[in-house]
Amino acid sequence: MQLSELTIRLLLIFFPGIISSLIIDNLISHREREFKIFLLYSFILGLASYFILYIIISINNFLVILRGLIPSWKVSFLNSLIDKKADINIKEVVIATLIAIILALLISALINHRLLHKFAKKLKISKRFGQLDVWSYVLDSPDIDWVIIRDLENDLMYQGWIEAFSDTYDTNELFIRDVKVYKNSTAEELYFMQGIYITKDKTNLIMEFPQIGNQTP
Repeated sequence: MQLSELTIRLLLIFFPGIISSLIIDNLISHREREFKIFLLYSFILGLASYFILYIIISINNFLVILRGLIPSWKVSFLNSLIDKKADINIKEVVIATLIAIILALLISALINHRLLHKFAKKLKISKRFGQLDVWSYVLDSPDIDWVIIRDLENDLMYQGWIEAFSDTYDTNELFIRDVKVYKNSTAEELYFMQGIYITKDKTNLIMEFPQIGNQTP
């Protein structure tokens, strides 16, 4: 497939936004997105990166003028976007890409720490918890360590601490450590294992948390 000159120009100009979107996609948990949504986010992040660059250049030029000099640094992004004959400033694209990387890291931290949702809950604007589902909300909580898992189908009970878990309940994968395995119906201890990987049908899996944070039964 051949790319037109306009397509190549757009890809180059919005390269910062594409890089930013790729970083965010790899650092946060999210449901599968359509390609058009990825392009939209890339476009928005690209514009945001160039806008931040514009602010930086404006501040720099203001300081240069205060020193009695003539500023020579300017943003050529819009001109490159509108005029196909205008040269693309590669230096500007590189700087905007560095800004986009920093922006992606900040946005990822904002999402992963659920800062926006915590702020909204504090102001009683929303009760949403900011995770994909309750599974990830509970298991990602710093107050959750030890877990009891009841396998109803095989009459087994696992007690251990959570090492890793899948992003959503759809796959419901768990890896627990220092595991004591009991017979669920009698509570008879069967054996001890350093680690166990568990994935079960949702209808045959019950999870209990004997301790949440400093609270004990």
